[in-house]
Amino acid sequence: MPVTTRNAHLRNGTTPQKVRTATPEPEDEPSKRTSPSMAYAGRPNAYLLLIYPAILAIGTLYAVVSPSARIIQEPPSAGMTVDFSTVAVTPNYFAEKRNLVNLLFVKRGWAWTTLAFVFLQLTTRPSPTAVSSTPHTTKERMASHYFQAVLRFLILTTAWVFTTQWFFGPALIDRSFTLTGGHCEGLPAKFDDNPARKLASIYSSAVCKKSGGNWRGGHDVSGHTFMLVTSSACLLYELWIADRASQHPSVTPRAAANVAHGLSEQERKSVGGWESEGEARARVYARNFLYGVVGLDCLMLMTTAIWFHTWLEKVNGMLVAGIGLYITYFLGDYVPAWREIVGGL
Repeated sequence: MPVTTRNAHLRNGTTPQKVRTATPEPEDEPSKRTSPSMAYAGRPNAYLLLIYPAILAIGTLYAVVSPSARIIQEPPSAGMTVDFSTVAVTPNYFAEKRNLVNLLFVKRGWAWTTLAFVFLQLTTRPSPTAVSSTPHTTKERMASHYFQAVLRFLILTTAWVFTTQWFFGPALIDRSFTLTGGHCEGLPAKFDDNPARKLASIYSSAVCKKSGGNWRGGHDVSGHTFMLVTSSACLLYELWIADRASQHPSVTPRAAANVAHGLSEQERKSVGGWESEGEARARVYARNFLYGVVGLDCLMLMTTAIWFHTWLEKVNGMLVAGIGLYITYFLGDYVPAWREIVGGL
């Protein structure tokens, strides 16, 4: 079939000729920008992060008006008794910490985030820096794209580990909890004979809860809020960067698959190096998986806002996440040397 006939299948208003001109010239590379005013048109703005306080606010409002959201979620403190027979409303499924979404997704949230990130990068094929680029420079462009993407993800992964898992001992949120008067209470009597284990449980929420104690008293910065905000924003920003770096940034993967359907390799080259139908559909699947992870992130952020932690603990978890995201994706607007290293939006 003639190439001109195939071009008629592109329905998003962009012809192959326009697709070629959509590729940025070398001087438009994001690494060359030196001020925010020179950013790409349509680039995700840092103000989009305000969606997260909006979710927390909606969840908090729901917690105020919904009877099920006011049911006690944590066991009572030592010496406190609660007559649960007086509770007339059945707790919401998502209010239970052992709901399947929490156990299978949130508890393994960064693993799902990593899987979505890897799938996205494996299906992203960066374009050459210019039409006249040699295969060598094309490989350099691809290597630079993947290196910077992995570096950004490692920065955020390190932030997640230090904040919620381990920071040369207890994680940062555990350290802040104990510094604000928090402690592990209700440990079984057997810990009295093991001072070392008892001491470890005092400074780590994971060890405390695993040992049968309750983590109480201090300011418990929400690790779930931190992880869910970081995960969803990271994936959406990386998706935008991957689409910008693709050979036809103004064409959706689904439209690209429709155009490539039935085209020979020679025909694809004649319209600007069009990707194969299989490559385009792989990008569709990667994006659908990524959207699923982001959707679950937002759902579980809402449930956290309704049923878990205090308002200030959730806000602080969100703010800590925002700091990491801003350093990773927006600091380069003001520090060109940082953008040269990590790339970004």
